[in-house]
Amino acid sequence: MTRLGSHKNPAILRVQSQEKAQEILTICDENNWQVIIDIAPDKPEITSDLDKLLHPSMPVQYEQPKVGRNDACFCGSGKKYKKCCLNHEHEHHHHHDGTCC
Repeated sequence: MTRLGSHKNPAILRVQSQEKAQEILTICDENNWQVIIDIAPDKPEITSDLDKLLHPSMPVQYEQPKVGRNDACFCGSGKKYKKCCLNHEHEHHHHHDGTCC
């Protein structure tokens, strides 16, 4: 999908005054964002695209690094993750020698 604020996907806004439109244009120009602004004094303002540009959502941060299927298993067994704990993520089977699964 094309980035919001680009030439192919400009932010689309509606404001009620020329002054507000000018403020938004200044912000967008400073950030090189493309925007289409409708000025309609008798209609409700729509500024959700501007909010998305000003406060982009952060990517999901995982507490633990991802483990690839072919990486060594994090349990320390020496096996590949796909042959060890991949199928037992919710149920850990520990062997009497301390290894997992």
